[in-house]
Order: sequence, then structure tokens, then C-alpha cells
Amino acid sequence: MKIEKIAVFGAGTMGSAIAQHFCMKGLAVTIVDLKPEALERSVAMIRRSLEEAKDKKVLSEEALHAALARVKCTTNLADIANSDLVVEAVFEDRKVKKELFKTLENHFSPGCILASNTSSFLISDLALDLKHPERFVGVHYFYHAAKNKLVEVIPGKKTNPDLASEL
Repeated sequence: MKIEKIAVFGAGTMGSAIAQHFCMKGLAVTIVDLKPEALERSVAMIRRSLEEAKDKKVLSEEALHAALARVKCTTNLADIANSDLVVEAVFEDRKVKKELFKTLENHFSPGCILASNTSSFLISDLALDLKHPERFVGVHYFYHAAKNKLVEVIPGKKTNPDLASEL
């Protein structure tokens, strides 16, 4: 499995940090949110964090610009339909998350991995109403996701075991 195109749904603090994690790894990432102003704040947060890294000599000026160039933003699900991985990073509301995953599942190919960054809910519970629970997994990033390299991969009861081990 090759993951090249990533979408992060949720442009808050955690979603922004997760998006930064991917763009710093050289991957294209699209941040999705319902509010354009949230997307603007997200890019500003990423830029500030990258500039901090540049000031500390962790990144060069060129690497900063290259990372930012890999970040796109959208409010339209059609723009992320060809994603290989979609990471949900919205606020901790079970109903909102479950409805979001049902919506997301209908916009992607069966090979797309859907992941939740939840720290509150069981992955198996969030996957109950999905048509393809085998492609659903938890990926719990610890804040700040671009600085803290720790990520917890949590399979649900129906998650494809190969999927969890490849992430």
C-alpha cells in the first residue's frame, strides 16, 4: 500500500498539526473544513510552526516553502475524492464523527483508508454503520503531531489486520 495523497478533515489545532506532520514528511496534504476562515487560521498555524523550526535551524528556508507548497485547503469533499488516507480531526462528538464517516465513505474509492484521531471513542463503535469497516482505523496523534513522533494506531474489531500493521 502506498499512501501519497492525504486529507485531514478538521482545521483546528490538532488537524493543523497533523497536516503539518504530513507536509514535513514530503507528502501532499489537503486540509478540509466547512469554514474558510478555519482553513486560513490552519495555514497560519502551520506557517508559524514551520517558521519556529526554521528559526531553530531544524528547517531551511527552502524546506519551509516546500512544506507549505504541499498544503492545500478546501471546503469541498470532491477535491479530496482521490485521497489514499483521510484523517478525521474534528471535536470529540460521537454523533458528528459517525455522520462524518458515513458521508466520507461515500466519497472515496474502496482503497481509501479512513482514520479517526479520536481519543475518546472506541474505533469499533465509530465503524458500526460503515459499509467498509475493514478500511477504518484509529490513528491517535499526540500533540504537537509534527514535533511529537508518537502516534498510536488502533484497529477496530473489523479493521483489516494488514491495514493496521502497514500504517
